[in-house]
Amino acid sequence: MFRISILLFFALLGFCPRAEAVKTASSFDLNYAVGSLGMKAYDGTTGVLSANRTLTSYSGIEADYNVAIFDYRTVITVSFTQFENSNVGQIPFTRFAVGGSYHFFRINGQRVIMDSQVESKSWGVSPALELTIGMTKLSINDSVSFHPTVSIMDALPRIVIEVPGSHSFLFLFKVGSYMTVSGKNQQYNFQVSGLIMTFGFKLTTL
Repeated sequence: MFRISILLFFALLGFCPRAEAVKTASSFDLNYAVGSLGMKAYDGTTGVLSANRTLTSYSGIEADYNVAIFDYRTVITVSFTQFENSNVGQIPFTRFAVGGSYHFFRINGQRVIMDSQVESKSWGVSPALELTIGMTKLSINDSVSFHPTVSIMDALPRIVIEVPGSHSFLFLFKVGSYMTVSGKNQQYNFQVSGLIMTFGFKLTTL
């Protein structure tokens, strides 16, 4: 009976029409990042609040590699973010993340068939909703003897706006809410949350 079921399964696959190849394209974007993050550190043993800091940084970069899946108006992203300085001194803040975005109207550069049956490319202002999940390495060295280093698992939902500059160059604006999923070291449990904004450009092979 099992063998018959397997044969029927493969027979049905043979009668199914082949799906068209999924259309994809890659791109790279580079962004200037600013952020304001609130950090709370709780004693890992007692749970008492040990430190409460607001970290404001205006010297960050974000670089992303993207793969667009046109048929689903989605983009898969691998992201790297680095902050260096803040209002409490140097804060090595390094984030690696993966995730994706959904574009509400279009992915710029997508080939479409017009009414006249002529193939064209779609360009225009394109808003999207993005979510990335990442790992952040954060170190703080301020003037009040608080010098933690912590690894944080985080989530960053963002609104993304693309504005075409040319057929291979787009301007980008992203704003989102950074939030801790989990974060601790040997002494403290951490909660980090706040706003991260980026301004940049995207280079595409379309």
